[in-house]
Amino acid sequence: MKRCDVGGQAVIEGVMMRGSKGQATAIRKSNGKIEVDIKKIVPITKKYKILNIPFIRGIFVLIDSLITGVDTLNYSASFFEEEEEESKFEKWLKDKFGDKANNLIMAGTMVMSFIIAIGLFIAVPTGIASIFSILNLNPIALNLIEAVIRIMILLGYMYVISKMEDIYRVFQYHGAEHKTIFCYEAEEELTVENVRKFERFHPRCGTNFLFLIMSVSILIFSFTGWGGFFERLVLRIVLIPIVSGITYELIRWLGRSENFMSRIIAYPGLKLQELTTKEPDDSQLEVAIEALKKAEGIKDKNKNIGELLENGSKVLKDNDVDTYILDAQLLLGMVLAKDKIYLITNRDKEVSVKDEKEYLNLIEKRSKKMPIKYILGETEFMGIDLDVEEGVLIPRGDTEVLVEEVLSIINEEDSLDVCDLCSGSGAIGISLAILRKNIKVDEIDNYDIPEKVTKSNILKHALENRVKFIKSNLLREVIKQEKKYDIIVSNPPYIKASEIDNLMDDVKVYEPHIALDGGEDGLVFYRKIIKESKLALKDNGLLAFEIGHDQGESVKKLMEEEGFSNIRLVKDLAGLDRVLLGYFNC
Repeated sequence: MKRCDVGGQAVIEGVMMRGSKGQATAIRKSNGKIEVDIKKIVPITKKYKILNIPFIRGIFVLIDSLITGVDTLNYSASFFEEEEEESKFEKWLKDKFGDKANNLIMAGTMVMSFIIAIGLFIAVPTGIASIFSILNLNPIALNLIEAVIRIMILLGYMYVISKMEDIYRVFQYHGAEHKTIFCYEAEEELTVENVRKFERFHPRCGTNFLFLIMSVSILIFSFTGWGGFFERLVLRIVLIPIVSGITYELIRWLGRSENFMSRIIAYPGLKLQELTTKEPDDSQLEVAIEALKKAEGIKDKNKNIGELLENGSKVLKDNDVDTYILDAQLLLGMVLAKDKIYLITNRDKEVSVKDEKEYLNLIEKRSKKMPIKYILGETEFMGIDLDVEEGVLIPRGDTEVLVEEVLSIINEEDSLDVCDLCSGSGAIGISLAILRKNIKVDEIDNYDIPEKVTKSNILKHALENRVKFIKSNLLREVIKQEKKYDIIVSNPPYIKASEIDNLMDDVKVYEPHIALDGGEDGLVFYRKIIKESKLALKDNGLLAFEIGHDQGESVKKLMEEEGFSNIRLVKDLAGLDRVLLGYFNC
């Protein structure tokens, strides 16, 4: 198939292209991904050579195109249809005809469309033109009046539907189809940047075909005289194959000719495309390019590191991710198992299709505000690499203030029993165990994912001899065992329930609410832990909390009421309440 034989059609949120390898329909789905359906379709004029006779083949090509067009539109619409209950008629058809029911519905749709087109563009114009017969005009004049009315109806119809939002988008995809075909015919690489610079008006367009049909029909109908209304109506319907055949040959010639005459003939149809095509955006051009590549069997050239970083950064920036450049680098580095320096110094290195797909999937997750550390599956805390995943809170720099305060109390040689309560990922207890070699730590949490992640981090840092996980609802299990600790350190849920919906999307959507929700006043867990810790602390044992920025006095009062002494409030670098420490004498 020659490049000038490539054709297409705009559909709902997509483009269909016909090429040497088949018919490819590319649809932009609601999640942003492009779905491509490829079919090996043999045109009817190639299937039956006898139908490929000039001036006769046009009507068969038209019918074939209508069937394909309706089928493709139905396919594209299927991605966006809402779930609706089938009507009794549809159920009856499926019960009666099975898989053929859809074909019958399509055939019925085409017949109805044909009847409406006959009525709107043939019956109405010839009926209105009949009024002028009282002026005793000759048949040629009456036929010209009819043609003018038909053209006015066509222009009005196209103008009105172009104002509809959904049709406007279809017309944008129509423009994308033309630009892509022009770029391909110019033998330039099919990239968004290259396609964008071409114009959206193409001489082989269906809009041109419609206008030329009307022009040809004017000439042919002028020789048919001016009989009665039904005589004219029947005659015009009967002559449709002849008009279509002549028009088809004419538009084939226009697609291959660049001379002065062809430009004059094509000009009105090209101007009419100002109504039926609109300037597409880059995402629509991508769909048209994908359809043409698949239709022509063009394999994508592997993208390099630089291109993927640029694409990923753009997607993240467009979705208001502040750290879009760094995140794009981290995600590609994760996929390729390479560091940032490697990515920067090897921007021209090609990336496999498999790795590109994996990278784009990660970019999509981050664009939806999934925390980068959940995607990477790890974070850094106190200079230590820790595993994290959805279901445990991502440890923050604020919590390092708590760890540093507890470290200042534990001497290097101290052999103490420490409890990290509400451990989550185990960040606090594991950091203490790594930085103080003689202590033993119990990590306590009540949920499966924290248990899984904490145990993973214990193994990761080879702490099995000094750190263990206990599944417990706060301190209940260790109280049953009458176990006592020198230090209990905890970062419990402390955000007021009413404030959770006001948190940033990456926190309120992805991080576990159970690790955030401190009840109506944010103090529910402090009350419980303070009471239970009295039964799990050794004499003069230390209870250390991370607290909210405005909870210092409230939590201090709770500790005082339960007999804790030497209570000390520590503020963070921003001057906000962050840590509260107190001692309990049994």
